[in-house]
Amino acid sequence: MPRLMIAELPLIVEISEKARKIVGEVLESLGISAAVLLTGHKSYELVGAKIEERIGDKILNRFFIERPSMGEVRRIEMSLSYSDVDCVIGIGGGKVLDVAKVLASEMNVTLVNLPTVASHDGIASPLASFKENGKPVSISTKPPTAVLADLVILRHSPIRLLRSGFGDLVSNVTAVKDWKLAKEKKGDAFNEVAASMAVMPANLLLNSDRLDLRGSDVEMLVRGLILSGVAIAIAGSSRPASGAEHKFSHALDYLGYGNGTHGEQVGIGTIIMEYLHEKHYGIGDWERVKQALEKIQAPTTAKEIGLTREQVIEALMYAKRIRRKRYTILEDVNPTKDELEVVLNKTGVA
Repeated sequence: MPRLMIAELPLIVEISEKARKIVGEVLESLGISAAVLLTGHKSYELVGAKIEERIGDKILNRFFIERPSMGEVRRIEMSLSYSDVDCVIGIGGGKVLDVAKVLASEMNVTLVNLPTVASHDGIASPLASFKENGKPVSISTKPPTAVLADLVILRHSPIRLLRSGFGDLVSNVTAVKDWKLAKEKKGDAFNEVAASMAVMPANLLLNSDRLDLRGSDVEMLVRGLILSGVAIAIAGSSRPASGAEHKFSHALDYLGYGNGTHGEQVGIGTIIMEYLHEKHYGIGDWERVKQALEKIQAPTTAKEIGLTREQVIEALMYAKRIRRKRYTILEDVNPTKDELEVVLNKTGVA
């Protein structure tokens, strides 16, 4: 008998130019009476203060997140130990939302997230990422009950972070290829619905003739990142959105190389892995990925994110040691350093 898993998904998703204005309405519909607000100083100045002003009667306490960690979560939990909180509201970027996800899961309360940037697919996913002792750690959480993505705020967020979100989203095309490979070669469980949900918005953006992340395309980007998070929840793992390209990014983080954002690293990783899929299975299209990244002026070379050729090769070799049970094109092909040199030459990555 196959194992039955029930996926928790967001109950409310609002993607519009008025999302920031309906927080009170959403809290009312969810029956929330006592919430704690988590935010960052810039996000609070940008939108948090106005929202708090509107729903002040429901806010018991406010915390500014400086360094996302389990220690920070425990500190907030201790501060709230005698409070009857029934909701966590996260307003900010990925670090704030990750703390909000973990805190809400630990306290078993409702979570309402309002992202101020669209830099990765953690907006709606049931996963959080902290750095403990300088190394990235992934933590399973409940997904947010409500996601309120305000397009006015997101359009005016730093362009580098929008480009990073684009890189994270388009990496799904390689992640799903790796997932299918693991199904064929290792018999891994595969979910067609989750895979399609992760890949469709990525392909729409990759196939777009004109990309404008300050204009109409930001909505497709945000929808795609949210769908990516939902796909992770449906699959019960990060498989739909994390393959060899993410292993490469994690390797860079572990080794402490470069100055790229997460999305910039996986974007470059996607070019490399698409090349390997194309060469060995005829199903990749690394040039399409590279051209799309170039259209939005995102990095496509190692040098642009402070990496040397040697560091890229070292990270690609190290990547096979990360999440050893996750079978990807790297484990399948097991390229040598000389073979990776050829890949970097052909793609122009380094």
